[in-house]
Amino acid sequence: MAQINCLAQHFVSNSTKFTAVFSSDLSRARITAEGVCHAQASPSDETPLRPILTRNLREKEHGSMEGSFWNASPPSPRPRDWVIPESKPSMRKRAEKFFDKHLLPLLMRDPHSRQNIAVVAHGIILQELWSYLIEIFTPPDTEVAPGICDTNMTTLHRKPVWSNTGYMTILITPNPTERNVLPTVIPNFAFVVLGIDDKRHLADLHRTRGGVGTAAHDVKQKKIDQFFQKATV
Repeated sequence: MAQINCLAQHFVSNSTKFTAVFSSDLSRARITAEGVCHAQASPSDETPLRPILTRNLREKEHGSMEGSFWNASPPSPRPRDWVIPESKPSMRKRAEKFFDKHLLPLLMRDPHSRQNIAVVAHGIILQELWSYLIEIFTPPDTEVAPGICDTNMTTLHRKPVWSNTGYMTILITPNPTERNVLPTVIPNFAFVVLGIDDKRHLADLHRTRGGVGTAAHDVKQKKIDQFFQKATV
């Protein structure tokens, strides 16, 4: 919760007023989105900002491998009731549905109005959404702002990664430049990445001895080496 509070207050201190917050309906993303919305509230707000929850932003469904280590292999032979993990095309379809249903209408309704939109989700589905975005905007009008450097993404066509509560900032503005584009591309918009995995809000958040985040140290909490027996000679 400490990281969520830092993130929410970071946006408030930067005078970032969100007009809409979309979130996965799974608890981890939902709680983050609710924290951001709650911090945005002011006494004059007649209608408090609430996250719009959608299943299309859920993380990859791992089927019967849910809860397993990332490098675990499925059993052989597989049980009859074995559920295979969600496929990449399935996740891509969900990302497209989310954009077409929620983001595209906001973008096309009034392209010249200023809207701050937050999307709170999970790493793998965010990568699929990212891949879709850089495909549907005109490549010559898609760029990373000067000074933005990230070791995990040297070009726009590589998938970025996100730390816990790390966020990306994208600026989409009307671009009157006439171009011949493919039918699958949204014309007349500039797409600029202003930040990748931004964690400035965590700068003053430090771990206390044996604690988590800024939580106090619990003397009853075991250290990791206490779970292992020392070898005897």
